[in-house]
Amino acid sequence: MPAPIYFVQHLSGHDERLLGMHTRRIDLAHPAVTRILAGLHPVDRVDLRACLFDCQASLVRGLRDRIAQAEAAAQGWRVFDARGVLCCKRFPGDAQVIYPQGHPPPGEWAGALLPGMR
Repeated sequence: MPAPIYFVQHLSGHDERLLGMHTRRIDLAHPAVTRILAGLHPVDRVDLRACLFDCQASLVRGLRDRIAQAEAAAQGWRVFDARGVLCCKRFPGDAQVIYPQGHPPPGEWAGALLPGMR
């Protein structure tokens, strides 16, 4: 079963949006969410939401749409795994997506990010 992913979109100023994305219920009190929130300051300016999808393909499409929206608005974004570990990020000044842990294996949400894997 696919694991949840977490998407952070950097809005204006210090405002940020943290979306828990999964094909089933998301626990916003999960330690992964707490870990991600610990790196977002000030926490009171974080819009925290859960997004449920009917299947993995719609989740990937939703992630791709969120990334496209952020990039069209010249906003930075980050994707975290189910444990709250940073998988990749891109900010307006970055030439490409940065993978601090190395490229993810093909499949699951990676298809939204890696060229030629859609």
